Amino acid sequence: MKEPRSHDNAAAVHGHVGESGTRPPEPWLDYGHLLPGITAAIRADDCSAVFIVGDSGLGASSLLAQLGSVFGGDLAVVPIHGSPSLTAVPYGVLAPFLAHLSLADISSRVAVLRSLWDHLEGIRAGTGPALLLVDDAHYLDDATCAMLTELVQAGWAKIVAACVPRPGVPGPLLRLWHEGTAEWFDLEPLTAEQGHELCEALLGGIVLNSTSHGFWTEAGGNTLLLKTLVREAESSGTLVQRHGVWLKTAATPVHTVKLEAVVKLQLMRISAAGREALSLIALAEPVDETLIHVVAGEAAVQELVDQHLIKPAGNGLPTLRLVNPVYGEVLRSIVPAAQSLQLHRQLISRMDVLEDNPDSLLRMVTWSLDCGADVPDRLLIRAAVLSAKLLQSDTALRMAAAVRDMQWQSVAQSVMARSYFNLGRRDEAAAVLAQETVDGDAGPSHVVSGSLLRAVTRAAVGQSASLIRAEAEVLSEWGEQQPGLQGQRMPDAKAAVPLAVTLVGLLAGSVDGEYERMGPELERVLLQSGTVEGSSAPLFRALALALKSEMLCALGFGRQAKLLVLEAAALAQPQENDVFFIPEFISARLVICALAVGDWADAQKLLDRYYESSGVSMASFGGAAYVVAGYIAIRQGKSGDALPLLTAGLEALRDSDPQNLFGLCASMAFYAAAGAGLPEAERFRADYKAWGQHSTHLLAAQANSFFEAGLELLNADGSGVEALHLNADNASKENATYLELHALELALGLGDTSRLDRFCETAAATEGEWAQALAEYGLALKFGGADRYLSAGEKLQAATVFHLAAKAYGLALGASDRGRTKELSAVARAGLARCNEELGQGSEEAQNESVVPRLTKREWDIVNLAVQGLSDRQIADTLLISVRTVEGHLYRCYSKLGITGRDELAGAAAVAQGESSTS
Repeated sequence: MKEPRSHDNAAAVHGHVGESGTRPPEPWLDYGHLLPGITAAIRADDCSAVFIVGDSGLGASSLLAQLGSVFGGDLAVVPIHGSPSLTAVPYGVLAPFLAHLSLADISSRVAVLRSLWDHLEGIRAGTGPALLLVDDAHYLDDATCAMLTELVQAGWAKIVAACVPRPGVPGPLLRLWHEGTAEWFDLEPLTAEQGHELCEALLGGIVLNSTSHGFWTEAGGNTLLLKTLVREAESSGTLVQRHGVWLKTAATPVHTVKLEAVVKLQLMRISAAGREALSLIALAEPVDETLIHVVAGEAAVQELVDQHLIKPAGNGLPTLRLVNPVYGEVLRSIVPAAQSLQLHRQLISRMDVLEDNPDSLLRMVTWSLDCGADVPDRLLIRAAVLSAKLLQSDTALRMAAAVRDMQWQSVAQSVMARSYFNLGRRDEAAAVLAQETVDGDAGPSHVVSGSLLRAVTRAAVGQSASLIRAEAEVLSEWGEQQPGLQGQRMPDAKAAVPLAVTLVGLLAGSVDGEYERMGPELERVLLQSGTVEGSSAPLFRALALALKSEMLCALGFGRQAKLLVLEAAALAQPQENDVFFIPEFISARLVICALAVGDWADAQKLLDRYYESSGVSMASFGGAAYVVAGYIAIRQGKSGDALPLLTAGLEALRDSDPQNLFGLCASMAFYAAAGAGLPEAERFRADYKAWGQHSTHLLAAQANSFFEAGLELLNADGSGVEALHLNADNASKENATYLELHALELALGLGDTSRLDRFCETAAATEGEWAQALAEYGLALKFGGADRYLSAGEKLQAATVFHLAAKAYGLALGASDRGRTKELSAVARAGLARCNEELGQGSEEAQNESVVPRLTKREWDIVNLAVQGLSDRQIADTLLISVRTVEGHLYRCYSKLGITGRDELAGAAAVAQGESSTS
């Protein structure tokens, strides 16, 4: 007897968009390596049966249909469908093949077997067996199971049977498994990645990760539910396509009759007691397992466990919840209000609300509000803060509006401001913030921390530096009017007021980019923050450390900055501070520092780690994730990869932009599109211009430099290069070395070598692998020589700056002294090949393009006139173009030819023309 074989494979889903960009037909599920395994098993001589086991909705029916298509031309395919209504009817599902038998014959096993043999004999292809595709095999009656097993053992048929794990494969069929003649495949819920692929296959276009993740989470990885949710959201208008990107425009699920029907169909096999227990768990989840046993009965709960409808909550506590959120949403919507209130009263008196369990707290507070029951303001505030943090903004607004106690009003208003901001309603967020005032009755410590947190919120929602400074003025005036602060009873408040005023001023300085001025004040705050007592102490220190890290990053000390912000992140903050953007304030600077020094992989890991650990909804960082990925792609020279990432990011950020990244994203998209000569560049330019200043200067300055570089790529008139020079000069005034280098690097990429010495000095003075590789590249451009170009190429490649590395390797191969050693040429060619492969230019032709500079016809016209000795003005008059256009083209030619000015132009042009003619 052979050993039974089993396969535990998740169902992989792949979809493809047609060339026209229109949506493909409803996709079959492509089960990746699972489908080939099943087809191979069916074709194998030593396999007579295949069992596909998985919960309802995971796609077993679709898989059977696909197998019917695969084998329809080779075997006689016989579909058989199990039904709960026929479970007690002998041979009930075989009725279509037994229509000619009399009632007496149907009771005869031999007559039924002969009839089936006759049917199979008539349809079988040649001498091969028929293929029985049995869906819902767990509903088959025992007589049918025995009959099918006999057909299989006689070699007349092979069987593929799909069933749910419980009750599982019927006993007679299971004998085939124990005899070693069957294969077993488990269908698992879709992973997040597979869910995303299915969404893109269904919709035929780019789908935001946050949108697909929301559908996948709500469906619990269930294929049928996910497909239903997508189609439902599309038909209701909450799922829309903007600029080729699919995204949800409303966070609140809109569930239709169709979805209710799908859920009810999947729940129909449970008993009445089981349905009541399921409704109770849906209303109260996560709920204590012992309590639900008492209220609903152990038998009903065990039934739900056996049917894979509920599972442990996974929080380390003995609690239960539904296997996927959509069951809960639908069940809660169809439970009558009176029954909900009755169950609430029945349960709430026996349980404690688990305040430290976010899921329990949110569900119980929401359920209580739905029932009209009273909820203490303390719990309302806790739940509202959690909802705002989890991007459940409408729920947070509802909870905050229900708060009545004056001592909680300040936090409630901040929750409302944060929620409006999360919904993209910035004006309403600003209006709520404008209503907040200093509440002296709350106590000095509360006033100080409240003002500071309010200032952070103002900065986060993109308010101006003047409005932030106004918060400092109000706090300062309040402190002067409190004589008690000058006494000895409250020394912490006495020290805290001026420190808080200074910190608020530093927040405003972050918006204005006053980095040079911030240093001494930050040192004073950090020195004196130890005098602040109580819950405000970690807040003061964390904000000061984060602001100092931002300052150091701008000044070119990214590695030191990263260490400081890690220290800030390690300080424990009160949970109420989450709503005031404190976690984002710190984590955003941590990611920015990693990007500034060129730690690309670390930046992405930091972003993922923060949102995984914080529990914040993926919707809040979907846009940020795209921006980070797009930023890295641009730094690496992969503008073609960057553009779709940034396009998707923009659409995500239009609706939710907690980190104020829209301007940076729009400017980078404009830069990438302009460089590729795409018409979308005009749309991205309009997006950037319409957004305005809504972020720290560290981000805004980078965004402006990307924008100016994009303008130069678009117009080639030299004005963009001039603007980049101005940006570099302004950064230099604040000693913002990193921002200066950013502007100069973009100018150099446009062909401007007029500030090459300054570029080298600035890059050398900036921390990080990216900057140091640029410094080596600058020196190679300045002094030339194959050895220097090769060294620069190797450092740039190690820093994953592939486009400049390819350029450096190409210059090494084209250098006049490259023939000194064959080894140098071999290393340069190998490096060039690796970089071209990274850049998607792996062919020999593409490699030659990187070695031989390719100038456009207009560029050659200008170069040839310049070589003849004509001035920029004379060239402009000859070609009927502006002087700025001539300058812009010459800058670009210098970069392509690897030279620094006109005095090298004649020789470089001759070499380029010669190599072009021979390549």
